[in-house]
Amino acid sequence: MDRRADSGPRGGAFRMQPELRPPWLLLDFGKDHRLIGWPVVGPAMGRARRVAWLQVRNADLPPDRDPSAYFAERAAAAGISFDAGLMTAADLAGFAAAHRAGVSVIATSGLGNAESAVPPMAVPAPIKAARVGTINVVAVIDQPLTLAAQIEALSIVAEARTAAVMGFGLTMPDGARPVTGTGTDCILVAAMDGEGSLAHCGLHTPIGRALAETAYESVRETCASCLRAPSLR
Repeated sequence: MDRRADSGPRGGAFRMQPELRPPWLLLDFGKDHRLIGWPVVGPAMGRARRVAWLQVRNADLPPDRDPSAYFAERAAAAGISFDAGLMTAADLAGFAAAHRAGVSVIATSGLGNAESAVPPMAVPAPIKAARVGTINVVAVIDQPLTLAAQIEALSIVAEARTAAVMGFGLTMPDGARPVTGTGTDCILVAAMDGEGSLAHCGLHTPIGRALAETAYESVRETCASCLRAPSLR
């Protein structure tokens, strides 16, 4: 998938495209949207227009450093304006942007912090050194949603993220449990305000289907890029 091209039928002129300004990746919705999710910095539920990614290294985040405070310090020093902030060790130049039917999804992926939602069957194999790795997904929907529908949209993105990761057949150090994501994944879903909010956003709805497909494609592309990196070979 060309990360700068549509990945499916066009749903109008709605196309989010981040601005790459290493070590930052910046996304501007153009106006305030209602946001739900779990950013490193910013509201879990609230209004937001700008989302910023910061690329970090393992050395940037020792165990005693507060990630949110570190992000805020770096943003202030760089003059970066944001409403929600994300961090990743992935190469930001490898971001993927997928667009379909009124939905834009932007993703970055690092898999050095791989985890599994499957319970261990025995004592997990020890991990010698913690590594920074995060899958960050921001989905922007050009229709208003009820709160229930937006929560449903969040679950669709998480499901698509997991499906994309599991498609690579990765396993944990014990060799038995499938990798389903990382220990620090972040997902944000932004929806427009307005009249006529959609009450549902499941896989049987056009907007839910578009959301699932764009999230799957963008995460799959960025995971493939991450796995091609020499550090993960």
